[in-house]
Amino acid sequence: MPQFFATCATSLEYLLVDELKALGAENVKEGLSLVNFDAEWSVLYDVLMWSRVASRVLYPVAKFEAKGEKSLYDQVSIIDWSQHIKSNASFVIHSQSFRSELSHTQFISQRIKDAIVDHYTDMDEQRPDVEFDKPDVVLQCRIRQNQVTLSIDLAGIGLHHRGYREQGGTAPIKENLASALLIRAGWLKRCREFENSNDGDSSKLSLYDPMCGSGTFLIEAAMMALDIAPGTYREYLGIFGWNQFNSELWQQTIENANQRFENNKNKESLHIMGSDINPKAISIAQSNLEMINHYDLSNNIKINIAGIDQVNQIDIPSSGVVIVNPPYSERLGDFDQVKMLYSELGELLKTKFSGWNASVLSPDKVFGHSLGIRAKKIYKFNNGSIACELLNFDLEQKNYLKKRTTEDSSKNYKERLSEAALQLNNRIEKNRKKLKSFLKKNDISCYRVYDADLPEYNAAIDVYEDRIHIQEYRAPKSVDEKLAVRRIKDLHRVVAGIFELPLESVYIKQRRQQKGDWQYETKGRDEAGQEIEKDDFNITESGRKFIVNLKDYLDTGLFLDHRNIRQIIAKECTGKSFLNLFCYTGTVSVYAASAGARKTTSVDLSNTYLNWAKDNFELNGLSLEKNEFIRDDTLLWIKEAVDSNLKYDVIFLDPPTFSNSKKMENHFDIQSDHELLISQCVKLLSANGTLYFSNNFKQFKMEFDAEKYEDLYAEKILVHEITKQTTSMDFFRRPLHRCWEIKKTSI
Repeated sequence: MPQFFATCATSLEYLLVDELKALGAENVKEGLSLVNFDAEWSVLYDVLMWSRVASRVLYPVAKFEAKGEKSLYDQVSIIDWSQHIKSNASFVIHSQSFRSELSHTQFISQRIKDAIVDHYTDMDEQRPDVEFDKPDVVLQCRIRQNQVTLSIDLAGIGLHHRGYREQGGTAPIKENLASALLIRAGWLKRCREFENSNDGDSSKLSLYDPMCGSGTFLIEAAMMALDIAPGTYREYLGIFGWNQFNSELWQQTIENANQRFENNKNKESLHIMGSDINPKAISIAQSNLEMINHYDLSNNIKINIAGIDQVNQIDIPSSGVVIVNPPYSERLGDFDQVKMLYSELGELLKTKFSGWNASVLSPDKVFGHSLGIRAKKIYKFNNGSIACELLNFDLEQKNYLKKRTTEDSSKNYKERLSEAALQLNNRIEKNRKKLKSFLKKNDISCYRVYDADLPEYNAAIDVYEDRIHIQEYRAPKSVDEKLAVRRIKDLHRVVAGIFELPLESVYIKQRRQQKGDWQYETKGRDEAGQEIEKDDFNITESGRKFIVNLKDYLDTGLFLDHRNIRQIIAKECTGKSFLNLFCYTGTVSVYAASAGARKTTSVDLSNTYLNWAKDNFELNGLSLEKNEFIRDDTLLWIKEAVDSNLKYDVIFLDPPTFSNSKKMENHFDIQSDHELLISQCVKLLSANGTLYFSNNFKQFKMEFDAEKYEDLYAEKILVHEITKQTTSMDFFRRPLHRCWEIKKTSI
């Protein structure tokens, strides 16, 4: 079966994986800004016709090593180019190079061109000509670490060129990004579910963009709802001039696409609305809409000139989807003006679109906060060179954040602070300033900003993107209760003020010494034993997404102090088997799997956290079938694994400090039991394997003696503490864990 890869913008890989699978592709695997897949040619033609997310689709024709221009020329020369380029055709070459001896891309393209032309000259045939504007064949050369992949670009142009947009507005969004945002907004799923149901509520197929610009969201949404293929209006593709192009198969692909539109059941129910305050933008949107007049969408899409304060002109159904890409500072140049615009947009959504779902693209967290609505999901995207977030909202009263009163506003909150609270404020601001360059350099959005720096305020403060988690260490009985309450209020007000957040976005818990069960017990049920509705949201760390909950559990789902450990293990795990013991929510396993681990195995006693781990895997587009999740008493499972002679290349061991849980056969104490536990885990290591052992016991003393076990393992065991490497800057003052690297090496 032929092998291909499709390129896409960063952060769209998982959406492209789902899309390719739905189109019938096999062996689909995501990479960085690309997805590899296998497909029959009929499926490949469907990909070119139907992909809403891909940028290009490439067919590799040769892979080889080239450390110099001669080896590049020689390898290209032996390819039978008559299979790909007709002698009287035109072609062009685009080259990229990463960390390779051949680095000058223009020179690389020139030498490939020379080899191809000489191939035809040596055969006494007419040589093909180079053409930059819509050539018959487009070649893509990618060289990474001297490894060359030479491919036919079957798209020829960026697939965001649908063919309906002759001009854009001030800052038009690319069509494939608009489609990706609509998919993340739930629009595509809504359309398919409505088409396959007997639900007569047509309001469910309503969509509104109050700042529609050139109408890209509106047109892409209509094409999704009505099953109009994105490739319908393309007059050019790179595959058309390729020597193996099957025109009959392409014609059949076109006919199948037209039939899908004819069979679509959403035509009568679809109601898409757009408005913009700019008359020129509306004129462009109307022109773009006319480009797809073959389908006559005039009854489905309505566009008018209106500002967001004139929405009363629009007939608003009872439910639907609002999606909007507001202008921002890079486009308007006035930060405060944009912040006010977002605030007005938030009021519009809350007052006019209650019961709807909304998705807002924002380049700055401050703008998102100005909406005054708690986001259900947050997705990271790049709009060109600008990093943005898509904020998804359920427009319900419970998600509307209260406005600050004057005394609590970000500008005035300091006026009512006591001297002690002002000292707290100054310390947190000082810590933020100290961490600023570190956070920016490492693209960190979740971090510790304060940890009992002042004895009067004995708490840890962690930032989780646009929410704050405060853990107050329980005050001793000698502290007056009223004073303790006042200090909690100080923490709440100061943190909300510094980070310019509503009080509802600052979560406070009281931390006390754990007795009995694991350190991350749930408290997700009320006094009657009923499950409490969870307050989950997504954060991003090093390109991975994780579900976090600051409200319903003692811990949040992500141990921030393990950030460096996760990165170290990810680098170690490529192509290896990985075992995660006491895995909690599986974040380390996600790192390992996404870094290319051959297989991951995650073991934990808690079904709640294993399910959480599975959700984290699915959130990152990782297969549950290729990764194992085991619910068991971890200590017993280790013994059974040793007896079964199981082996793993990399193991992460992060046990609790103490537990006498009723679910466990025996109680556990890290100090007294760690030596036996480590010795058993070393038995599970494959040759040259690595065990990472971490624990949080402040008085811990390492007593595992490697020499004691060398005769038993017939291998040399190297042990050294790596706590300095695993402790990041935000935890330098009060490290939470200690960590050791334990390696097996041949004697």
